[in-house]
This record gives sequence, C-alpha cells and structure tokens, in this order.
Amino acid sequence: MNALQKRRVKTVLKYTWPLYLVTALVLGFGLHFIFGITHRMPLYKQITMFISGVNKNAVQLEKDMLEKYQDRDLKSFSSIISNPENNEYVAKLTVPGYSTADILIIPDSVMKTLAASYFAINISDTMYHTYFEGYETYAQSEVNYGIVLDKEKAQEYVYLPSETCYLFLNGNSANLGEYTLKDANKEHDTALRIVQEWGKHAV
Repeated sequence: MNALQKRRVKTVLKYTWPLYLVTALVLGFGLHFIFGITHRMPLYKQITMFISGVNKNAVQLEKDMLEKYQDRDLKSFSSIISNPENNEYVAKLTVPGYSTADILIIPDSVMKTLAASYFAINISDTMYHTYFEGYETYAQSEVNYGIVLDKEKAQEYVYLPSETCYLFLNGNSANLGEYTLKDANKEHDTALRIVQEWGKHAV
C-alpha cells in the first residue's frame, strides 16, 4: 500500500468510524437478544409470589423455596412484597402481581374490593380433591377461588396483616400442572404444591 492509498484509508476511516461502532453495537445487542430468546428459562421452572405484607426476610424465602422444590426442577423464585397500607399497593398488585405472579397472598379486606375471577383460577372439584382436600377455601358467588393461608408458614419471611389472608393461583401461571391454560403438563404443578404446603386445613 503506497502513501496515497494510506491517506485515502485514513480519510475514509475519519468520517465512517461512527458507522462501524454503531454496526458493532447493533450486532452485539442482536446476538445477545437472540441468545436470550433461544436460551430463556422455561416458565414452569420459575415461580413468582405476590405477598401482601411487609418484608422480613425475602432472601431466606427464596433460598428455602429453591431448596425445597429443587426436585420439581424449580430454578428461579422471586417475591413481590407490598404493604396493603401503602399507596403503591394497588399498582403492585394489579400490574406485576396480576401479570407475573403465579401465587398471590391477599388479605380479606382487599378481596372485598376485588373480583377473584379476574385473576384467580377456579378451584374445580377435581383440583380440590387432588390437592386441597380438607383445606379451608375462599369463595365468591359460590365459586372457590382461594385457599386460606396458614400464617405460620409465612411468618419467618414476612409480616402479614392481622386479618385472614388467602392464597390464589393466577390463571396465567405455567405451574398449574394439568390445569395450566397453555402447554398443560401434570408434572409442572409447583404452584399447586406451594399452595398445598402453605394452605390451612379446616378445623
């Protein structure tokens, strides 16, 4: 390469280097996005729980859940904890709660203002007899939508409201086994198992 050619290359690079930089960034983000899509963790390996209360030890809750349900292939557990007395509670419940939580813990006073059918799956007779035989239930319009929470199961992790609280299964969850609305698989019932563990038996 002679001196004239070198000068031309330098001139071209002087004006076009931003294009190369942008191209490299676009390619980098594109590859990252494609990798994320193709290697995304299946939803049935993830659980999110919405809890009405005050955080006490959410880190320990995550550790305990992952350890307890590792045999069910649970790889990710997260919690959304919000105090019903705070102004942001309704926003957290109706946005990340309804859209991402597999299980929701909601107190009685809040449920008096909500339609359970909007977010919770109907606990059918078959589901009840398979998972919740003998448990206390919550009903609206004579339809069972929830299970009464045994507060002792949660007291290590969160400060709950003093009133009765209920466990609801989100109808959009991928962890409802054969009751999952899409790609139902009897083995992927982790949300049902957690509610079964945390539910309160009738006296």
